[in-house]
Amino acid sequence: MARLFGRGLGLLVAVALFLAACGSNDDAKEPALPPVPAFAIGINEYNPHLLAPGEQPAPFGRFRDALVALEPSYVRVLVDWSTIQESAASPPDFGERKDGCSRGQPPCAPYEGIRATLRAAAALPARPVILIYGTPEWAANEPEGCEREDVTPFGRMPDLRAYRALVRAIVAMADEEDVDITHFSPWNEPNLPIFLNPQRRDCTIESRPLAPSRYAQLARVMAEEVGLERMLLGETAGILSHTHAVGAAEMAEALPSDLVCGAAAWAQHAYVTSPTDDGQDFKAVLRSDNAKVVDGVKAALDSHDCDDAVDVWITETGAGGRPGACEAMAAQLRVWRRDPRIKAAFQYELRDDPIFPTGLADAGLTRLYPAYEAWRTRGERC
Repeated sequence: MARLFGRGLGLLVAVALFLAACGSNDDAKEPALPPVPAFAIGINEYNPHLLAPGEQPAPFGRFRDALVALEPSYVRVLVDWSTIQESAASPPDFGERKDGCSRGQPPCAPYEGIRATLRAAAALPARPVILIYGTPEWAANEPEGCEREDVTPFGRMPDLRAYRALVRAIVAMADEEDVDITHFSPWNEPNLPIFLNPQRRDCTIESRPLAPSRYAQLARVMAEEVGLERMLLGETAGILSHTHAVGAAEMAEALPSDLVCGAAAWAQHAYVTSPTDDGQDFKAVLRSDNAKVVDGVKAALDSHDCDDAVDVWITETGAGGRPGACEAMAAQLRVWRRDPRIKAAFQYELRDDPIFPTGLADAGLTRLYPAYEAWRTRGERC
């Protein structure tokens, strides 16, 4: 295991020594990003101490080395709008200080918000992917339709002018940091009420879905700002249709064809083992079979008759530290790797989230789970 932790750091040291031997160059640019393989690996990770080269506080450094050894092509950077902008009168605070804990659990290593995460992703080096979610109360529209009682403004449709201003602010911030964001996602899991609500007109599975048209509005605003060809459409939870949720395939079929055909790819979430069930009824469908969901999504995308088959990225997956997780994760990675339409898979996350335990290391950063080896070998062994 120590060999795994040290491999990424050893590579970085060798490169540094080589550059030093060649002499200094004040105008030297960041190292060029390696080409993206036919089946790429991505990682969802917030904490820059688990991404950035250089000395990091213990024990983050050795787990950073483990992440580097995965050789991810992409880092997915999540922007929780509700926590970074208090009002329309104040700009988003992309440098909002974070404690670097895992929902309060140590070890902790503070960092300066999304700016620091973007810089660390670029220095890895990897291609940052931006994803937005979480409506601030001041930007939330009044709900129309079947709204769950436990849903807050966080999950309501945002005002489009405020949303456009946020996208522009993200682009400007990335320019300030000299970070090239290769892909953008308009909204996280727009087919779940916790993120975009209400989902349907009435609380029945036969009711007209509202989520697709609302999500399409967000996608069009983002496309106007960053270009449709840079967008990952969908980011749908891997579920079937439900009274309070729109199925992934239902969402893919209902979206306008120009968005589906023009976007860079469809982003789909497909966890190998279900996250902890918190008792909410709609989460029961998270236990749906991945193959059924992904095949349904591909068929729905094909119904738009695009000139070329729409690529699929699995932007959230993971198995956590459960018994048998490594074997299950390896088998799923082999299936996706051999599917010519699936171009990428993103592990969520390196460090476990205590209430969403699908990571590759425990929340206390004391050990790697066996599933780490499935990712390092692209599904070849555990």
